Amino acid sequence: MSKEAAALNFPKEAKEIYNKYLKYNVSSESFLFGKGTGAFTENKWVWVPLSKDTYTSGEIIKDQGDKVTVRTKENEEVAVLKTKLDYINPPKFDGVEDCAQLSHLNEAAVLHNLKKRYDADIIYTYSGLFLVVLNPYKRLPIYNPEIVEIYKGKRKNEMAPHVFAISDAAYRSMLNDRLNQSILITGESGAGKTENTKKVIQYMASIAGRVGGGGKLEEQVLQANPILESFGNAKTTRNNNSSRFGKFIEIQFNTAGFIAGASIISYLLEKSRVVRQAQNERTFHIFYQVCNGVSGDLRKTLKLDEPSKFNFINKSGCYTVKGIDDKDEFAATLKAMDIMAFTSKEKEDVLHVVAGILHLGNVQFEVSFGEGSAVNNRTAIEAAADVLGIDVAKLDLGLCKPRIKAGNEFVQTHLNVEKAAYSREALSKALYHRLFLWIVKKINDQLAQDKKSSFIGVLDISGFGTIFFLWKMF
Repeated sequence: MSKEAAALNFPKEAKEIYNKYLKYNVSSESFLFGKGTGAFTENKWVWVPLSKDTYTSGEIIKDQGDKVTVRTKENEEVAVLKTKLDYINPPKFDGVEDCAQLSHLNEAAVLHNLKKRYDADIIYTYSGLFLVVLNPYKRLPIYNPEIVEIYKGKRKNEMAPHVFAISDAAYRSMLNDRLNQSILITGESGAGKTENTKKVIQYMASIAGRVGGGGKLEEQVLQANPILESFGNAKTTRNNNSSRFGKFIEIQFNTAGFIAGASIISYLLEKSRVVRQAQNERTFHIFYQVCNGVSGDLRKTLKLDEPSKFNFINKSGCYTVKGIDDKDEFAATLKAMDIMAFTSKEKEDVLHVVAGILHLGNVQFEVSFGEGSAVNNRTAIEAAADVLGIDVAKLDLGLCKPRIKAGNEFVQTHLNVEKAAYSREALSKALYHRLFLWIVKKINDQLAQDKKSSFIGVLDISGFGTIFFLWKMF
């Protein structure tokens, strides 16, 4: 079935969204380059490089052997080596759904095609086996249940490019070929990896979780993400919700093709962000959620204050994020933890560790005997010890006079002020890292199944400048 024929059978609302945000409508405007209006002529119109990744278009007006003179669209005449030029595709290729279909396949042509689609609010484009996604930096209504329905069971070539099409292809291949599948999602910070990873999971839960388990398992699979985002994501200068860790999510299916469970492998958590952040960036969301969301007696127990009062998070000058209410997000995090069967004691322990790290950041040191160090603000270390539930004297010794192993014996050392500060930071990073790993294990204990027929893996890693999707059979 062709794309046009398939679209005729869509419900009205889905058809409107599909035609506006997923299907490119070729413009009837004249072909305009250089002076006036001219008809397109093959091998006459070219892309002229201006700098790295920047091009302008132009018309060849004179051939001089290994060079040509080109009149650019800015109406300038320039002499360019032929080897530096790339031919422009006929206008009928503008906005093509698969860049591999371009008659002249070159970097400038691909960028031009992506821009034409992006300008029309169409963010998904194929490039052969890959799906290229450009972050729209705004909400688009292309992930609604109505859109899930129209992609369900459709062949890739029957529908416009979409993350749902890749997800459905992986799912159908798993069922038909009885082979495990993997979807790779890669891109630089801010490209949209986290959001599209969630859309893959949303689609799988929608098409493979409608019977069995009363929907609780599917809800747990979806609610794992809010918890991981709170503890593993942060605001950067390029992205308000940047994943600061990599993850491999294995969605497990039974022999009937329904979701049976899931497991998560995390790696490369950016531990350094716990103790310092670049200007106008934040540490992990949970620290601000705790400062703004905890109230009542628990707030007194954790000795919390506003974020600007804690040294680990008050150096970047950024405490809030536009469009994010930390108090509301904290409530959503606790709700997700309830769905994932965290007990009240476990949730409280998690908050104690987060608050304890904040108090550790306020512990300061001064010069003691010789080159040794000593804590110069007892209030901070007592608060940290109390919240973490440890002996303050032992914490003091561990920071200023740790024991190290020398041969077969342990020897007590006396750190100077600088090394004591490093010791405090190392302890804080190690605490948070172990907390994060424990949370991942807790989620896996709820979701993972020993018996599974097959799985689809979703690997979310950093790498290139846009997001690429590739699904592969094992």
